[in-house]
Order: sequence, then C-alpha cells, then structure tokens
Amino acid sequence: MTELDEVLAQCAPSVGALLDRRVELTPDREAYRVRGPDDAWASLTWAQTKEEATILGAGLLSLGLAFEERVAIACSTRMKWVLLDLAVNMVGAATTTVYPNTKGEEFAHIVNHSDSRIFVAENADQLAKLHAEPHAGVRHVILLEGTDTGGDDRVLTWDALRERGKAHLAEQPGCVAEATAATGPDTLATLIYTSGTTGLPKGVELTHQCWTYEAAAVAHMGFLDETDSHLLWMPLSHVFGKCLIAVQLHIGFAAFVDGKIDQIVNGLGETHPSLMCGAPRIFEKVRNAVVTASPNGGLKGRISRWAFAVGAASRPYRLEGRPMPRLLAARYALADRLVFSKLKARLGGNIRFLVSGSAKLSPQVQQWFYSAGITIIEGYGMTESSAVTFLNPPSRPRFGTVGPAVPGTVARVADDGEILVKGPGVMRGYHKDPE
Repeated sequence: MTELDEVLAQCAPSVGALLDRRVELTPDREAYRVRGPDDAWASLTWAQTKEEATILGAGLLSLGLAFEERVAIACSTRMKWVLLDLAVNMVGAATTTVYPNTKGEEFAHIVNHSDSRIFVAENADQLAKLHAEPHAGVRHVILLEGTDTGGDDRVLTWDALRERGKAHLAEQPGCVAEATAATGPDTLATLIYTSGTTGLPKGVELTHQCWTYEAAAVAHMGFLDETDSHLLWMPLSHVFGKCLIAVQLHIGFAAFVDGKIDQIVNGLGETHPSLMCGAPRIFEKVRNAVVTASPNGGLKGRISRWAFAVGAASRPYRLEGRPMPRLLAARYALADRLVFSKLKARLGGNIRFLVSGSAKLSPQVQQWFYSAGITIIEGYGMTESSAVTFLNPPSRPRFGTVGPAVPGTVARVADDGEILVKGPGVMRGYHKDPE
C-alpha cells in the first residue's frame, strides 16, 4: 500500500460524513469555545455542534437549496460562519467565500459568477453591498446580526433560519442525513475566488475530497492529536481557514474562535491553546507587542538581551537535535526561567508550536521565537491546492523552507521554475472556465 493509499483510507466520503465520524468518536469532547458579548468564553461539544449545524442545514433545505448550489458568505471569522459552512456541506451544497472587505465590481462578480442562490450577510453593511448591485440569482438572504431587512423581503434573520430548520426537521427528520449520504468525494464543497494576474478573480472549485484529504494528510504527519487546542482567528473566507476546520474535524481537537485580530495576544492568554496558525504579519505583531511591553534599559533590559543571545547560541544544537554543551545548557535553562517562560506565559503557557502560511515569514522573527523555545513552522500551498501542499514538521523545522510535500502529494519543479503539484488536494477546476 502506498502512502497515498494509506491517507485515502482515512478519508471520510465528505465533510458532513467527517463531522458524523467525529461525533461518533468524541461526542462530549469540547469542539469549540467562543467569546460571548460579555467577553466570557462558552463551549460547544461535538454533539452540540452537529445538532446546531443540522438545524441550520434543514433551514437551508427548507429554502429550496439544491445539490451543489452555492451559498455566499460575507462575514468575518466567527462561530456562526463555522456552523453555516458545516451546514452547507452537510446538505451537499457549496460555500462561496466572500472577504468582508470585498466591495464594488469584485463583490458583484463573485456573487453573480458563482450563481449563489443564498447570500449570508454578517450585518447591515454587508447587506447594503448586495443592494448596491443587481444580483438576480440570489433568492434568499440570511442576516446574522440585527433585524433590519432594508425593505428586502428575501431577508431572514439568524433566528428565523433556525426556526425554519426546526420546523423542517419536525416534518422530515432525516432530511439532512439523507443529503449527507448523497454527498460524495467529488461533490463541490467550496468555491473560493482568487485574484489572478489579470482580470477579475477566478472561482476555484474545491471538492469534499480536497478537504477530507488535507485533513487526513496532516493527521498522517502525526504531530497533532485530540488533546491539542487551537486559537482560530484566520479569515474563514481564505482557503487556509477552511483547511483548519477540516483538519480539526478529522483529529478532534478544540478550536477557540475569535476573529478579532487586535485581541489575539489576549485570546492566547485567556484560552491557553497549544497551537495557533496565522500569516507572518500576525507573528510580527505578537513579537512587537511583547518587545514593546519589555523594558529596554536597566537590569531587566540587560537580562533580556543576554537571554536572547543565549537563545541564539542554542539554536544550531536544538535544530540539529544535538545536546548543548553543559555550560550553554545551564545558561539556557536560566534564560528560560528568567525571560522565556514569561514570553510563553504571555502566549498562554501551552504553545507547542505556531504555523505560518500565506507569505514568507521573516527569518528574524522565526529565529527570535525559536531562541525563546517557541517553534514557528512554515508551509506552502495555494487556493488551487487546498492550502497545505508543503509543511515543515515541528520536531525538525528547517528555517527558510516550506518543508516536504504532505503525504500523498507529489510535486516537482518544471524547467521554467513552475511548481507542479499532483494529488487529491488539487482543485476540480476553475468555475465556468475549463481551460
């Protein structure tokens, strides 16, 4: 059996089936934790997550949503986004992702070109964008915040959608389960528009197998398990964000959902996750926030500079898996106790590693964190390859590289320098553009 066969053997038929399997395995384990209006965190188990997504899925079916029809979501990262995306996939439909800051011609193009039948507006601002341009294909609109429909009789509130779902389940209890059973690996799951070198964004068609494979491939690498936890702030309209949802479903760890970028450091301190994924600018912000809060002068400043010098001297030994010389090891232990432990505590105290993607990470930032005993690994992928194509293992990272191809993916560099990728994570094609 090849490595690809081993990974595919672990794949569920669809995202909905993956959720079903997770609930069968760990129904009462914490799945999500969400910051409420009073800033207190509340939890959802896997069983509760499926129950809520089922209600929403039934609500979508009651609106006439059909197989592979699109639901466009214009919303920042929040729990309602996660639940709706799961619901859409459970009933065999597909999510069209729309960045909250998309507007004008590009916004109209995504909603119209995708033939989205249902539009999800986070708030009145997103609803106003829909009203600014003709979108004849949109039959229904779901408003997540507020009750002002703007005079549009297509608009339902979040609560109204849930009530429709409950009523539909009372009439047809098995409707969502039947839709999930009819959904297969080749069914369209997600339509993400990515900007090309010219013209309007192109719609990348990603199937259910793209997500179930990505999840199984990362799990196959063996550095995550269900006892881990993740602070999820990444834009869910981005391919990386959707990939993280799939990986979490497969492995079963908890995600703490909070899309407020200015609250990341606070969120780390409040939730104590074991990992966090993000773009390079976030790790630069975290580093700057810690450096700014640290004293520059006096005894504390000198101790901090000494500690990071010791950390820098330790890097070659730790990266190569060699024991440090006895004196350096003693100094590093002291530096950790005096300085690095405080940085780790600021990040929640439980971080095992961080993951950076979507752009190249500054070597200085990566080395600074590693000096303090915090590993940032890098990976590489595109929307067309479902986000994760290459990934460094956290046990032996190679700075300045994206790591090996994930299990089951084959890659090579063509004569012209183009990266060629083959594997189950590669897109089905460009929407309405087969060439």
